[in-house]
Amino acid sequence: MANKADENKRNPSIPATGAQTDFYEIRVKGQLDESWSDWLEGLEVMLLENGEMILSGHIGDQAALMGTLNKLYGLNLALLSLTNINFKK
Repeated sequence: MANKADENKRNPSIPATGAQTDFYEIRVKGQLDESWSDWLEGLEVMLLENGEMILSGHIGDQAALMGTLNKLYGLNLALLSLTNINFKK
């Protein structure tokens, strides 16, 4: 039986704690620069030429997802789409 450390090496979506996180892409109308990444729980910020922005990265659970969405709402960034990306093994 493999231990948790071996399992984490095979699947990078499992953090060191062993808890599985989901990978999300959040598309919003409006833009923030990359300096907001830390405030947005380390999500990668990709700016699009059409004035939209895609935030992507691992989000620990539904409460963390709601926290991120609430932050975006507080900044008056309109949510255009939310996609949970499933990586196949």
